[in-house]
Amino acid sequence: MQNNRSRRGWGLAWRWLRRDLAAGELTVMAIALLVAVAAMTSVGFFTDRVRQALARESDQLLAADLVVNADQPLPAEWVAEARRRGLAVAHTATFPSMAQAGDQAQLVTAKAVSAAYPLRGQVKLKAPLGDLLVHSAPAPGTAWADQRLFDVLGLQPGAKLQLGDLEFEMVAIIAREPDGAMDLYNFIPRMLFNDVDLARTGLIQPGSRVRYRLLLAGERDDVTAMRAWLTPKLGRGQRVEDVREARPEVKVSLERAERFLRLSALVSVFLAAAALGLAARRHTERHLDAVALLRTLGLTQRDIVTLFVRQYVLLAVVSVGLGVGIGWGAQFLIASALTGLFTTALPEASALPALAGAGIGLTLLFGFCLPPLLRLKGVAPIRVLRRDATPPGNAPLAMLLGLAALSGLIAWQAGDARLAGLALIGLAATVALAVAAAWGLVWLVPRLPLPRHAGWRFGLRNVARRRGLSVAQVVALSLGMMALMLLTVVRGDLFAAWDRSVPRDAPNRFVINIQPDQREAIAAEFGQAGLPAPVFAPMVRGRLSAINGRPINVQAYTDQRTRRLAEREFNLSWGESQRGDNRIVAGRPLDETAPGFSVEQGIAESLGIKLGDTLSYDIAGTVYTAPVRNLRKVDWDSFRVNFFVVGNRALLEKQPASYITSFHLPADKLDFGNRLPRQFSNLTVIDVSAILSEVRSMLDKAFAAVEVVFVFSLLAGLAVLYAATLATHDDRRREAAILRTLGADSAMVEKAASAELLLIGGLAGLLASFAALGIGWAAARWLFELPTASLSWWLIPVGGLIGAAAARFAAAPLLLRVLKTPPLTVLR
Repeated sequence: MQNNRSRRGWGLAWRWLRRDLAAGELTVMAIALLVAVAAMTSVGFFTDRVRQALARESDQLLAADLVVNADQPLPAEWVAEARRRGLAVAHTATFPSMAQAGDQAQLVTAKAVSAAYPLRGQVKLKAPLGDLLVHSAPAPGTAWADQRLFDVLGLQPGAKLQLGDLEFEMVAIIAREPDGAMDLYNFIPRMLFNDVDLARTGLIQPGSRVRYRLLLAGERDDVTAMRAWLTPKLGRGQRVEDVREARPEVKVSLERAERFLRLSALVSVFLAAAALGLAARRHTERHLDAVALLRTLGLTQRDIVTLFVRQYVLLAVVSVGLGVGIGWGAQFLIASALTGLFTTALPEASALPALAGAGIGLTLLFGFCLPPLLRLKGVAPIRVLRRDATPPGNAPLAMLLGLAALSGLIAWQAGDARLAGLALIGLAATVALAVAAAWGLVWLVPRLPLPRHAGWRFGLRNVARRRGLSVAQVVALSLGMMALMLLTVVRGDLFAAWDRSVPRDAPNRFVINIQPDQREAIAAEFGQAGLPAPVFAPMVRGRLSAINGRPINVQAYTDQRTRRLAEREFNLSWGESQRGDNRIVAGRPLDETAPGFSVEQGIAESLGIKLGDTLSYDIAGTVYTAPVRNLRKVDWDSFRVNFFVVGNRALLEKQPASYITSFHLPADKLDFGNRLPRQFSNLTVIDVSAILSEVRSMLDKAFAAVEVVFVFSLLAGLAVLYAATLATHDDRRREAAILRTLGADSAMVEKAASAELLLIGGLAGLLASFAALGIGWAAARWLFELPTASLSWWLIPVGGLIGAAAARFAAAPLLLRVLKTPPLTVLR
């Protein structure tokens, strides 16, 4: 019997749902929920695919997903274990050697690769009919080399080159080598050959300086498991690295791109909450009479609440299902905008965004719709006879419960403690500001001199007459517009930072081993070549021997990267200057008269160094000890000369040192890079243009991905804003019918609605601008760690105008429908 009653209850809920949808009762909520879920899932699907694609593209900088780097041949059991786990495997061995063509000889970086190389990306070869992309090693007995080697030795494709005991046929010129950009020591010409020829060269002997790499690629979970298996087995001189660990500038850029993509996805959550909050409030208001009638027919409060809950469950199943489907289809349209940006097709999205979208939709629906239902429990049967028997509102409780649900969703969706904290604090501050300003507006409007025109006067009076609805509209619209403006502000700062960090004229050459007495002569050479004067930085090699008098114990560090940092020699410098790519985050600038060190923040955290600690460095047998005066944040993606540790002149100036500089070498002056080391034979010119080109390419792809996500978030926000304006549609229909029955014309009705919408939208736009500027500044400084953050004060007046226009034009189709509906139809 209980089952029969339950089935009848679900049947009644379904009939009510169909009736309300047909009559427009639940249309607002259905549209808001469908659009919100579609927006969240489409952004979720797309960002998931872009995140995978960016990771895959960045992995091409290593030619693999994971690399084991060592100075000795790697154990065969590691290769066997990788293959047992289903991973693709390749090998490389890189070493310096002299190559000879006829009477000419040249130092080269020789690289022997296995047949499967590269596992990610392609080697681009120059060919007469266009560039050729290959996924394999050169054939045995042949080799490829970069343009520099061909130019230095005067070679042509097909020429012979002697390397050790073996003569190679130089069959192709390398235009791009995936992992060549990640090797800082690619400053000398490079050649690439098949590793089956390595033993025949006779160059690898005991004690040879060879860098061995084991390249691994496969499914993400398999790669992660392999890394976990390898890590405890690593010995001295062995390390596991991915692209983030290999180059700090790549890590910074990827993290910024991923955080912005997550921030874009959170915008949909804000917008959905704004629309559903308005829709749920209106839905409850319109059912007070129906609930009173049900109470007279004998239904209990529990029966009524259960009926509405079932109705919401059915609504959620339909709307969330359709929303996920629409989101799945929409993300293919978005992905088509990025055709050609990535070297391979965007990977398939996982099912997680669909599950997340459904979970977020359900949480938003019940988080914002169940609290208003509590008001229905107070509806008395007497309301059937007395319309003034209205239960008190519970707007504060509904808002608190809804915000609690929204806060939980933000914490879940953010995936980053700083992003979640910023979003939650920004949400709380925006809501508090909007509530205070809205109540201030409601109080102020009746006390202001109102315009003479009856339509404008009536519309402005409506703001105070519908106090609760006005406050709810201001809060909802402020949240929605704040989210969209926030994306605009942060996007501008982020793109400006990217453009500043890796500009087109960023340094692409480093010169090392400069002797003190050569600086003037080298500077003169730069002037004769029409290049800006170089800035020389002193450099000495030193090893960290003690912190606070305690000798460094490498084994005390559990992280392999930290162990390498602790045991390696550092490049130290002195004469710290306040540059744009260095920012002191703790302490004070170095005093040139008192000994002290300035330490980069990241390495300080890794080694456990704090402000005020005393560091001891062993430099050529002499120990230099001084306190840490400050910690610096270094923008490594600037490609300028930077150091982990900088001392002051009083401490290190008397130490013999060489100098280093960086500069940008234009394409039309490449000969200068070859001429400089011929004039000063001790100099080494390091060409990092390959690294710079790869990083710039990756940033361009991240830039385009962020642009597409931003545009879609904007469109989704406008769609949800339109759904939110539907919440007042029925009120305006009745209001317009009464006014027109009393003799008002359509122009007066339109002006009354416009006055109310413009005032509410303008205030919401102003509040959203203030909130977006504040949150955007905080995001730039603490979330994206940008050196500068803009405060575009012009956004405040523009935001007010945009808010007023958005509220008015979003309601234009609905207002037109109101004006075309005969009053008699509405009153009946």
